[in-house]
Amino acid sequence: MSKRDNPFVAPGLVITADDYGYRPAYDAGILEAARAGAVDAVSVMVDRERLEPEPLLETRVELGLHLELAEMPEGTTAGAAERDAALAALGSQLERFEAAFGRPPAYLDGHHHCHARYGLAADVAGMAARHNLAMRSVNPRHRRLLRGIGIPTPDLLVGRLEPTEPALPDELAAALDGSAEPPEGVTEWMVHPGHRDAASASAFDAAREHDLELICDLREVLARRFQRGTHAALTRA
Repeated sequence: MSKRDNPFVAPGLVITADDYGYRPAYDAGILEAARAGAVDAVSVMVDRERLEPEPLLETRVELGLHLELAEMPEGTTAGAAERDAALAALGSQLERFEAAFGRPPAYLDGHHHCHARYGLAADVAGMAARHNLAMRSVNPRHRRLLRGIGIPTPDLLVGRLEPTEPALPDELAAALDGSAEPPEGVTEWMVHPGHRDAASASAFDAAREHDLELICDLREVLARRFQRGTHAALTRA
């Protein structure tokens, strides 16, 4: 999507907080970010035992399904059995989402990008299309697949999956310091705000606190450089 095709004067930005429902300490940080207006959307894990919908509903932030699937070895392609299991899991999690929140999700993404795995991506996208969901696209190949069947998706995904990666993506850093123009179209910034969990051995705990502090600190400056909005507002425009 070029600037002339984008209906917004400024490039669009959706800041999405992943992993609500994962751990109470992480949820507390996500809620803090949502109440501060530092995120535009929150992706929810509905198969977790301690999921608390009410505090999140009170923030009025856009809600999506953070799909969880059984892990697979990196670089492998899903076969028929894995596809059947993935579609069953997606159907079940969509039902649980609606039961918990009283409405369907606004969009779909996946834990560790499981929704875009080789051998699964087309089938997951087909079910998302039948449910009229927007989706997170993880790379150009995946983006072409989604748009080929009419699924709304951002033009670019940025954000870290490992704590060693930069907290502020290069594309956003360059736009904020003036060394480059903002990315064209709609960018989704995937973040993982949260507080440390003493019971967790995850190396990402400190990174979650950093993400929370960063997005709250940058809230106003990002609003001056980008058109902030939800998946529904920006990717469906």
